[in-house]
Amino acid sequence: MRMPEQTLLPGVGLRAFDDYGALCGDLAEQVAGCLRESIRERGKAVLVVSGGSTPVGFFQVLAGLEVAWARVTVVPSDERWVAADDDQRNSRMIRQYLLQGPAAEARLLELAEKEDQTPEQAAANASQRLDELPWPADVVVLGMGDDGHTASLFPDAPELPGAMAPDSTAVVVTSPGSQSTRRVTLSARMLAGARMTVLLIRGSSKRDSLDRVIEEPLAIGPMPVRYFLHQPMTVFWSP
Repeated sequence: MRMPEQTLLPGVGLRAFDDYGALCGDLAEQVAGCLRESIRERGKAVLVVSGGSTPVGFFQVLAGLEVAWARVTVVPSDERWVAADDDQRNSRMIRQYLLQGPAAEARLLELAEKEDQTPEQAAANASQRLDELPWPADVVVLGMGDDGHTASLFPDAPELPGAMAPDSTAVVVTSPGSQSTRRVTLSARMLAGARMTVLLIRGSSKRDSLDRVIEEPLAIGPMPVRYFLHQPMTVFWSP
């Protein structure tokens, strides 16, 4: 069951659900509708999605919905610098749970290919591939860590100022000290401005983190997800 929508900040709404299944169904229908509209208008659509376990149920519902999937390009918001078959690989999870059934016709644009020898090389090559797509994206589904990071824009990454800059490259490398691997991630400017931007979170700790995020929306460095509060966005949350 969905609870009445709340306004957290101007342009930022909260849709809270009693259970995760209801959230997944509602969010999948909305995302599918946005993708269909974009395809009708310009013949193609770009969907950016985050990794982790939270979006799995949403992916499974979305994969079965009627969309002209052959006209959709799916882009991970970020990627760990691990082997292509590693369980931590976001693209592996996207293939396993989203690119199934009807959605198997969608194109997945990898942020790191087998021939990339370093994260820097992967970021440069992925930036070139992204230039072929129409930006801003049609739908961006972000996640959030308890530390306020989103994608791989971590508060303790020394590369964060460059990744948040308006003239950043499309894909950047981050090396957060709190994490065991380096990352390649879409920069803030590439994640911003979508027709539909969603922050998908689950659990009481993430709701507490959200409260901290909205208390100081201008303090972006300590919690980089705050960057996206200054545009239209909807938070989807369930216990």
